[in-house]
Amino acid sequence: MQPVLVPGMPAPTIVDSPRPVLIHPPEVSAAHNYSLIAFVLTFILFLPWFVIVLTIGAFGLLASPYLPFMYTLPPALPAWLAAIPFLGPILILLTFPGVGLPPDWLVYTGVGVFGLLFGLIFLLLIWFGTVRAINKGRYAKAHGTTLLLAILFIIPVFGILASPTVFYPTVFLLLPAFFWLLSYGSLGEVTAKYGPVAVLGEAVPGVGMAGPPPPPPPPMMAGPPPPPMMNGSPLGPPMGAPMMPPSPGMMPPQAPAPPPETPVATGPRMPQCPTCGRDLYYSANHRRWYCQTCDAGGHS
Repeated sequence: MQPVLVPGMPAPTIVDSPRPVLIHPPEVSAAHNYSLIAFVLTFILFLPWFVIVLTIGAFGLLASPYLPFMYTLPPALPAWLAAIPFLGPILILLTFPGVGLPPDWLVYTGVGVFGLLFGLIFLLLIWFGTVRAINKGRYAKAHGTTLLLAILFIIPVFGILASPTVFYPTVFLLLPAFFWLLSYGSLGEVTAKYGPVAVLGEAVPGVGMAGPPPPPPPPMMAGPPPPPMMNGSPLGPPMGAPMMPPSPGMMPPQAPAPPPETPVATGPRMPQCPTCGRDLYYSANHRRWYCQTCDAGGHS
């Protein structure tokens, strides 16, 4: 959503303790969306990894002497599990006697536990280094992390040149790499325009917005008195008679002109959002008015 712009509204006065508000301009929202899409694609591509390590760990637990399961290692893979593309060949290789893992339940369990922890930690590092860093305003940190991730996802694809039949699944890594590069480009624009780190203390509430007092109304001009009336018609000298100036005693008293009104100072006008009606906040860094409800963009 575009920021709320109030044409002709000046900047507010700076208060002593401004409320710390993090502003997300439109360029930051685009980088956040690209990073979020790339993270979702990365999580989807990690699902086969979790299936493999959980399967190996489950075999180790079933073969544990402390559990009442009579299971021996190496395991015999079910036909449906071995027939899964890409996952089946890897599981067969890991459990093949003499080639794969040693037939020890501790080894199988350890591979499952450490593989699961590795996947979770890697995804958390990606989240906090990209999406979370953008939400917190650490643009330079997210800028470097997105470039590193794009390179890491592109390098395995070159394995197709050595063995196309083995490395052909790495083509799917180009999908998150593409969005990491888009996020890298957007963050480069953000860093150049707004700086490496967002400023949290520059958004202040719109106070002191009372404009100049309105000009006082013009004083009432005293005009000549109306002519005397008799029987509904003006009373005056007959036609053709010379006009005589009225004597001062015959002049009716005139009411004194009212004094000019003193302008009353009005309280500050709080600028309101035209969409939701909440108070607007002014960012001195971006020189714009923002609504914390409409311009949040779903960032946390």
